Amino acid sequence: PSQWQVEVIHPGSSSGMVLGIIGKRKPASSFSYRDASSFGWCSGNSMVVAGSYQVGRVSWPGWEAGDKGIFTYSPSNASLSLRLVRGGGVREFSIGNCRMPDGAFIYCHFYKNGTALRFTRAA
Repeated sequence: PSQWQVEVIHPGSSSGMVLGIIGKRKPASSFSYRDASSFGWCSGNSMVVAGSYQVGRVSWPGWEAGDKGIFTYSPSNASLSLRLVRGGGVREFSIGNCRMPDGAFIYCHFYKNGTALRFTRAA
């Protein structure tokens, strides 16, 4: 499995970004979140699953300033998991069926200027 950590400095607008994985180094469209190989969690209470924008799924609260997300992609299980650290609490989320036959890439899609992140190795 691959692991990485993201700290959200500023999430942009309420639907300002998607963080996750994508199976293409250069998606065909600037709307890369619509690519069938994209999976991740958005700023609002929505997710992207295989390029499909889904609202209100599994009680995802959206990204906030100060959040830390620890991502784990397991190719053998075709799954992406996220451990969200917010304040003193920790919540777990996962997306299954993330098949990436040509490899997976860390994915950040920004809708608005002003989004700021810090990437580090997962501890």
